[in-house]
Amino acid sequence: MKRAIIASIMLAGAMTAANPAPRNADPDWPCQQIKVGELSVASFWNGPPIDPASVDWRKDEAVASLVGAVTQRRLPMDAAVERINAFAKTVAEDKGRTLGLVFAGVFDVLNREREKVVDGLDRFGKRQKTLADGLRQDGEAVRAALAANPPDEAKVADLTQKLTWDQQFFESRRQSLRFACDLPTTIEQRLYGLSQAIQAHLE
Repeated sequence: MKRAIIASIMLAGAMTAANPAPRNADPDWPCQQIKVGELSVASFWNGPPIDPASVDWRKDEAVASLVGAVTQRRLPMDAAVERINAFAKTVAEDKGRTLGLVFAGVFDVLNREREKVVDGLDRFGKRQKTLADGLRQDGEAVRAALAANPPDEAKVADLTQKLTWDQQFFESRRQSLRFACDLPTTIEQRLYGLSQAIQAHLE
């Protein structure tokens, strides 16, 4: 049993040391991917100048409807591009302005969605650090109980059980993090793809 306890203590140390944040990154950031706090319009748009934060693209019902559809990640990208292509064919006048509004809407919606994901990951990272500190304290408590002369076997068993439960909870959270860490990039890729589809009709 003592070997199993020591193994649990060693595992706790290994788990809390795994997956360190990238160098020079936010210490609370839990992902291996480098954190990018804000997206730049210029990285996605080469069309007529437009500031998504200063235009009310929702006033145009057709634009708002299109934006609402193509920004849904459950809609496959090829279907989203087809909707943009169909919409562009209906624009007879001032195509640059209208398609600029579409981009503004797409950027606004996806950028806000990405910001929420990043904020959630920040909160997750802070919570995971707190859990990691708790695991280290659990391990130290087990070590102290084992070092007693004579050891209190009931206390050692209780502390070891708590350490095991905390390890399992910490690991389950870390497993779920893998998908969440990919979400910002997934959103950026969709934004880029939609932007390219919109701009293709301005050439």
